[in-house]
Amino acid sequence: MKIVLNTSPVIFLSKIDCLHYLADCFDDIFVPNAVVQELREDCLPAFITISKLSATGSSYVAGALGRLHQGELEAMVLAQELAADFVALDDLLARRKAQRLGLNVIGTVGLLLLLAKQNIIAPETIWLKLKQLTEQHGLYLSPDLLEQINTRLFKRH
Repeated sequence: MKIVLNTSPVIFLSKIDCLHYLADCFDDIFVPNAVVQELREDCLPAFITISKLSATGSSYVAGALGRLHQGELEAMVLAQELAADFVALDDLLARRKAQRLGLNVIGTVGLLLLLAKQNIIAPETIWLKLKQLTEQHGLYLSPDLLEQINTRLFKRH
């Protein structure tokens, strides 16, 4: 499987020491140049490939800048250009735009759930990591969503 990451999933997964697990989930992991610029001093692990957009893709991004950030737009365009299985975005407006473009969208939470589903990280550990993200690192998840995640992780009906 192939995925293109936007900035926030890289940051959030790094903060909870889970970014490296993506290499166990995906064959190819990419970020566009704008994401590298947004990360500034944060170094990307070697298993993540930095990829440039085509000239056409770059032109589209330049014309589409507005409510969405350059990193989000570049991630979407790169996902299209690479025919990626997923684009990782957390921002709701970006997710909606990506869905309108026909992309399969996954966010930080979805990536953590995928790691649990593939038995890479235990559900209990995922739950603790999610609590860490919401309580210490500013990821907002509504109480309803947290309950849905808890049910999904621990298969309660």
